[in-house]
Amino acid sequence: MVHTINHNGFTSKEAILLAAMCYQTYPLFFEGELLLPKGFKLVYTIRAFADVENPTEHVYGFLAESKEQIVIAFRGYAAYPADLLAAYDILQVPYSFVSSGGKTSRGFTCLYRSTRNELIRKVSKLSANKHLFITGHNYGGALAVLAALDIAVNTKFHEPFVYTYGSPRIGDPEFSQRFNQVINNSMRIVNIHDPYPTFPDREYPPPFTEQGVFYQHVKTKVPISFQLNNTPRNDAIACYFKALSQLDPDFTHSLCTENPGFCPDTTFCVPFQGACR
Repeated sequence: MVHTINHNGFTSKEAILLAAMCYQTYPLFFEGELLLPKGFKLVYTIRAFADVENPTEHVYGFLAESKEQIVIAFRGYAAYPADLLAAYDILQVPYSFVSSGGKTSRGFTCLYRSTRNELIRKVSKLSANKHLFITGHNYGGALAVLAALDIAVNTKFHEPFVYTYGSPRIGDPEFSQRFNQVINNSMRIVNIHDPYPTFPDREYPPPFTEQGVFYQHVKTKVPISFQLNNTPRNDAIACYFKALSQLDPDFTHSLCTENPGFCPDTTFCVPFQGACR
């Protein structure tokens, strides 16, 4: 169940809307189709290269805007094996987009780097009078965090709002500290039964590497709870959406009714009853 959440900067309407935006990154990837809520238009489809050894281009999200808002949304795990190889490449490289940026996952950093310049160009053309929201689900949460710090420092959008859902760790303590200093509004929404936010581990001591590798989450953890007895369900953006919709059923109903096809189908978000034979 999800009860009232009291975190500075968190609003249930934003969390629900952006969860649906994250959901839309998947039909965009699988079917090439994107449904946006009324008032929003697609500005840019984000394409990037995953897998350091054999770079493969895939769609990873989109940039959309309305009269008052801009949304950058990143998808999670969908392209096999490229996404998995990027996620498991946990050796770290310098986060070179800002000073004192620490180190971040090589797999995701190289993926982000491959789309970074064009994304920054597209964002820089938009009005700074609008609120910028950067969001991502699962592995897309890692990309959202990488993009948010870069955009906050290197564009006119110095105060982005960041909402992630089931995001893994992405950087070392120095990166996390730099992110937390710069980004004032960061909501890391985590189902406490979702295993993805527990990866990578906090520490891989020598001899994994000579100095070891260390990871730390960015702020601000917003825990929710739904146990569906199945890892894909416990991580699914549709099930995050369903849980968060309990915070504001009226807004959710209005959002979904006024925008047919925009909200995810949550009928499968029920506890798994299977057992091994």
